[in-house]
Amino acid sequence: MSADAGTATRTVRRGLTRRRVSAALVGVAVLGLLAGCDLIAPQDTKYIQETATGVNGDIGPIFIGNAVLLTKHSSSLASLVATLVNQGTSSEDVRIVTHAGSETVTVKASESVQVGTPDGETVTFDGLGAQPGSLAPVTFQTSTMTETLEVPVLDGSLPQYQNLVP
Repeated sequence: MSADAGTATRTVRRGLTRRRVSAALVGVAVLGLLAGCDLIAPQDTKYIQETATGVNGDIGPIFIGNAVLLTKHSSSLASLVATLVNQGTSSEDVRIVTHAGSETVTVKASESVQVGTPDGETVTFDGLGAQPGSLAPVTFQTSTMTETLEVPVLDGSLPQYQNLVP
C-alpha cells in the first residue's frame, strides 16, 4: 500500500468521524433547545386557582365549600352562604362564629347541608360591620376541631347571589 493511499484512508476516516461528531453535536443542541422551552414556559398546572367566589376549608370530617357572607352594607344583616359536607360516619354539629354572634348547623353522616340558600339552613349575623369587598373572619367549630377562614363579604351584585342577600 502506498503512502498516498494510507493518507487518503485516514482523511476519509477523519471526515466520517467529523461528520458523526458534528451530527451528534447538532442533535444535542436541538434537544437542548427543545427541552429549554419547557424550562422557560410557565406551567399552568403549578398554579391552581379556585373557580369559586368563596373560600374552602376543612374541620375534621367536615368540608366547608364556597363560603361567602352577603350583606347590603356594613350596618345591615349578613347571611352566610356555604356548603357543609360531612365526610364522616357520625353526625356533626358545626358551630359558626363571628364577632356578631354564633349559630349551629347539624350535618348528618355522609350528607351535605346548603347554608344560605332558599332550600337550606339560614345563618345570619346582625351587626357584622364588614363592608362588601372586604374579608371577615368566620370560625367553624366541631366538638374536636376549629378552623377560622377569612370569608369574602359580597353585596349581591353577582347574579348568583342577587336573590340571597338578606
